[in-house]
Amino acid sequence: MGAVAPANGSTALTGRAGRFFVGQDQIARCTNWDVNEKLAHVSEWGDSDSEGYTCRAAGRKDCTFATQGKYDTAADQVELFGLDLFHPDDCVEATLEVGAIQFYAFPRALCSDFKVSINVDTEEVIGWSADWGADGTFSGLGMGGTAPPEDA
Repeated sequence: MGAVAPANGSTALTGRAGRFFVGQDQIARCTNWDVNEKLAHVSEWGDSDSEGYTCRAAGRKDCTFATQGKYDTAADQVELFGLDLFHPDDCVEATLEVGAIQFYAFPRALCSDFKVSINVDTEEVIGWSADWGADGTFSGLGMGGTAPPEDA
């Protein structure tokens, strides 16, 4: 084993470089995204050879993700879409960047839910959130895939 890292946050991997792209366009003011890789189905069974234990076999791979952000009136996306940034049933090419070379790539991602958040009381900046699911293949950290957009 190597040397122990210093007891502070200087070596912690942060989300500071995280970005969200739809096609080649970076979505401005993205504040948060999370990814959930999972199996869509797992077969479970017991049989005469399992000695009272459960056997399992992996089924289809699946991946969902959620994105959140704030509206920026200076960003092209607000001029083009207004508050309707995304719609349920939108199917887009999406990339979630962790850093320059680490990312999740979704050649097709289906938007299943879109919300706008307005707080009149606190006058907080208007926010949005969207839930997505992979439509077919996807590449995650350590899975290879295409490089994220170079011109962003």
